Amino acid sequence: MILIDLGIICLGQTKRTFPRSIPKVRYRSHVRREDSAPMYDEWYHFEAADRLTGIWYLAWLTDDIFLEQSMFDIAEKGSPNIYVVPEWEDTVRELLGYYLKESPIHRIAVLLRIQDRSENVTHEECTLDEFMEMLRAGDVRWNELYHIGG
Repeated sequence: MILIDLGIICLGQTKRTFPRSIPKVRYRSHVRREDSAPMYDEWYHFEAADRLTGIWYLAWLTDDIFLEQSMFDIAEKGSPNIYVVPEWEDTVRELLGYYLKESPIHRIAVLLRIQDRSENVTHEECTLDEFMEMLRAGDVRWNELYHIGG
């Protein structure tokens, strides 16, 4: 198991909201304005994400299961690809769907991050269904920014 942060930028959102109906997930949030400081330290800086405005949510499993389970895992040893753990697929879909609805422009950006210095790669917009299919298949890469519209 590898610890992977789930970062969701709810584009255009100005007021923080948290889904009360999704159990076993904890959150931290940051307001992202044009003049905001970089989200991460200098060692790991993602310029494309830092230019997006809205509210950035970081989501993890709750402390009682955090060190035993993860929502994501590495798709193949030595690969930068990850997949959604089947047990957590519905939770991830519900969480992403919630923030798609909360975004006034119905768009989010997702960054599945591990502590690794990576290139500043951004993917074209896809639907939630397409993104979840890529996650199921292990075709999502860590530390790359994915745009989801709906």
